[in-house]
Amino acid sequence: MNASKRFNDLHRPGSPMFVMPNAWDEGSARLIEQLEYPTLGTTSAGIAYAHGYGDSSVTMDNQFRFDAIDRIVRAVRIPVSADLENGLAKTAEGVESNFRQVSDMGCGGASIEDIADYSSPQGPLFFSVEQASERVIAACEAVRTRNPHFVVTARTDYLLGSHEYSLSEVIRRLTAFEAAGADCLFAPGLRSMEDLKTVQSELSKPINVLPAKRMTLDRLRAAGVQRVSLGSSLFRAAYKQIAMVLAELDQVTGMDYMQRALAPGHLEKIMR
Repeated sequence: MNASKRFNDLHRPGSPMFVMPNAWDEGSARLIEQLEYPTLGTTSAGIAYAHGYGDSSVTMDNQFRFDAIDRIVRAVRIPVSADLENGLAKTAEGVESNFRQVSDMGCGGASIEDIADYSSPQGPLFFSVEQASERVIAACEAVRTRNPHFVVTARTDYLLGSHEYSLSEVIRRLTAFEAAGADCLFAPGLRSMEDLKTVQSELSKPINVLPAKRMTLDRLRAAGVQRVSLGSSLFRAAYKQIAMVLAELDQVTGMDYMQRALAPGHLEKIMR
């Protein structure tokens, strides 16, 4: 069974909720697989940070991004969903080409968000609903004939931008993306379970949730959430741990972290 079919099956109605951790390189991907998660996503922010770039940096070219995704796909046997940010293209035709490329790599799915300009001093600028929907259509058309099980996730970052906290706008965008053919829908930045349920009630397709505080897995499962992703949080948690270790080295207990570290032999088994 190919990666897309396995990934698609996880989204079937009635299937249990699953967690999709996000990897930034081959090593993190293999660790996720070794811990028996059924799938993983890439994190565009984690890939950028790991190589000294800012998130969505205009100085990091697309081929660099695609090469990083390709290495992750080749490193594991579980399905991979590629974080393609805004499709990594200015035009719908470019979106179509890029989705075709990650499908041909062997990804099980990919996501597209609705930000038009990441670098504006006023904060991210968004495509109109109509423009963003056209780009979702292009992503779907790129993969449907050659890889019908490929999962297209359409995401609105409206709540992460400089706009007001508007559930009605989130719902407007996600319902348009659903009508455009997206298989899974995603709105990072939801603040509460109540807001999540409000959005969820307006959609028929599975939703992906990036948990906020107090959104435990048990509560998400009880709410009927299909998919949970972790974004760049694993990368940031790892780097915070490194920062804490280095800041505390001169303390009496400064070397205690070595007792908590993964054993070299364990890592060798994971990476081989």
